[in-house]
Amino acid sequence: MFEILKFQKFAVALALLILSVFATGSYAQTPGIELNEKRQTEEASPAGGDRAKIGNAVGADDRSQGLDEGKKLNFKTGEIVSPSYDFEMGKTKLSYGLYLPKSFDESKTYPLIVVLHGLNSNPKQILSYPNLTKYADEKEYILVAPMGYNERGWYGSRGNGGGRGRDPNNLGELSEQDVMEVLKLTRQNFKINDDRIYLFGHSMGGGGSIHLATKYPKVWAAIGVVAPAAYGDRSRLAAARHIPFYVVQGDRDRLVSVQETRKWVEKMEELMMKHKYVEVKNGGHVFVAWQHFNGIFDFFAANPKQDLSKSKDK
Repeated sequence: MFEILKFQKFAVALALLILSVFATGSYAQTPGIELNEKRQTEEASPAGGDRAKIGNAVGADDRSQGLDEGKKLNFKTGEIVSPSYDFEMGKTKLSYGLYLPKSFDESKTYPLIVVLHGLNSNPKQILSYPNLTKYADEKEYILVAPMGYNERGWYGSRGNGGGRGRDPNNLGELSEQDVMEVLKLTRQNFKINDDRIYLFGHSMGGGGSIHLATKYPKVWAAIGVVAPAAYGDRSRLAAARHIPFYVVQGDRDRLVSVQETRKWVEKMEELMMKHKYVEVKNGGHVFVAWQHFNGIFDFFAANPKQDLSKSKDK
């Protein structure tokens, strides 16, 4: 009972904090998303709603451990672990989440999914989404989840600027570069198939995924996003027009507007991008995040990186 109450309090606080961020954010291109505070609180109550259950759901099988950086390949398999590295740009040490499939063999080459968490979440939490590691085991993927510098860095999708309070002035830049540094480190430590590096993000992580797809379009084979908190000029998708997208959105999401996500999908259609859009009837913001891993993993498997040298649009 104590754990349930603790998760409920966390969920309410998280919902209200997200509300305040959207209400007071200084990002000029962020559209106004009308969120009802009363409904947010009700959604976090024991009566029902995604927020009421997020704590228990994402906390399942959340094992982690600190690792010796010197033992690059001495990582445990089949467990979520939390190594750290020296992030020179930010002059600090940052941790990240890592999952190696149970059948991991250091002599083999593996596909990789870079996993981006949502606002006020963290790497361990998103890697603990139900069935994510199960599919990584079955399909033999390595998962890596950067922190993005802190829990509200937005991975650079809202610009290079800072957040609030004691956040550095270049928080967005640091958040983005943390992702790219963790990717670089993972490729150094393990044999990664360069043609099968994928990006998955939820909410803030979905917005970050779209941003990173457009800024580093030569890196990613395909992208999967759920309830992507993505704003700004949608024409920038043109830079990633060769990258297949899998998009999931609940039509009753109170944090990310389904109308905004539809606009991104419409732009993909206009650009004739390969994509699959799954709109979940009566879907909210949270449960949809782990209900479509089967489709996402199948989509990734069917879409290795394209050979751009054979394309007119490089």
